[in-house]
Amino acid sequence: MTATNAPTARPRRVTQQSSFDTGLGHARSYAAQHGHLAVPKSANHHGYRLGTWLAHQRKRAANGRLPHRRAEALDVLDSWWNPSWGLPWQIAYHAVRNEIHGHALNAAAGFPGLPPAATRWLLTQCINYDDLHPGQQELLTGLGITPQDAHAARPQQETRTRRRTGASRSRPTTVSSSIDGGLPYARSYAHTHGGLGTAHYTTEHDGFPLGWWLYEQRKRAVAHLRRTGRPWPHDTQLTALDPWWNPPWRASWNHSYHQAHTHHNAGVPLPNQTIRWIRTQQQAWNQLHPHQQHLLSTLGIHGPTPLISYNSRPTKLTGQPIELTNGPTATPRQETHSSQTPPSPSPQATSSPSPTQSPPPAPTSQLIRPAQHPGH
Repeated sequence: MTATNAPTARPRRVTQQSSFDTGLGHARSYAAQHGHLAVPKSANHHGYRLGTWLAHQRKRAANGRLPHRRAEALDVLDSWWNPSWGLPWQIAYHAVRNEIHGHALNAAAGFPGLPPAATRWLLTQCINYDDLHPGQQELLTGLGITPQDAHAARPQQETRTRRRTGASRSRPTTVSSSIDGGLPYARSYAHTHGGLGTAHYTTEHDGFPLGWWLYEQRKRAVAHLRRTGRPWPHDTQLTALDPWWNPPWRASWNHSYHQAHTHHNAGVPLPNQTIRWIRTQQQAWNQLHPHQQHLLSTLGIHGPTPLISYNSRPTKLTGQPIELTNGPTATPRQETHSSQTPPSPSPQATSSPSPTQSPPPAPTSQLIRPAQHPGH
């Protein structure tokens, strides 16, 4: 090395094949240690950015630029190194596989003995089993979950005591509140009952706490709107099942309305408490939300008129309530009360739905004072 040739020195060029061989060596070491290549992009292995390298190989494979020989070399280490269903699911799968090592899985009992996070993930996969990729189903079979097990899976039951009343009741636990976890149950319930308006906070459907799940989705919809100013991305999925699944008034109002609507559609006399509820709505008609007024009009109620002989000649309706997409806007007072109020049982609360219905998620004592809160 002299002063003359020093400026002409250049670093030795690393060929693409040499770079791949280096990454493959680290991938081989990681797979030998962990048994897979589900590596997050940010992960390092012995100081080497293995996650970034694998992400680059997946990108090249998606673009058709990864040579077949190199793809085969990675397939030898992990046949699912580039899953078509996405890396996050694969990472979660291997995390759960490590947690259930040595445990016997009992899907029908809700996977007892496992950590809550693993239980929720497994229940979610069972709920959506028919929609999974065949490769995902194959991996679940490797965990010991057959199609029969997935269809028989049910949440665990635990006894919970209410703080105020002291009453005990078994309720599902370790259940996923994700949109994917409950949407199949919501579809089934809406198909059976003609919508989601009759689902109370304590409503369960096929062992799934559907009422609690709907309450969680309403909270998320409101939080997303406040945070971003845009509608919740999953709103359309639930609106397709019931346009009033998340009304701008308390959900308990919908319970009372559906009680009245069912009797009116059947052409049978209304229960006395349903008649009292209708009278409450009539007395404060001008303070109702415009969409509430529209729904009441399907019962033949078009304003604050006296309810004298409502049950004398009941008329059977020919259609269901329709969704108003361009209806009049509500006043600030009409928008004050939302269905998002968390459930808080109160001994003083009086409810308008029928005795066969479960207590609503929020107290409805406002029906006693229609002049103050008529929309409940």
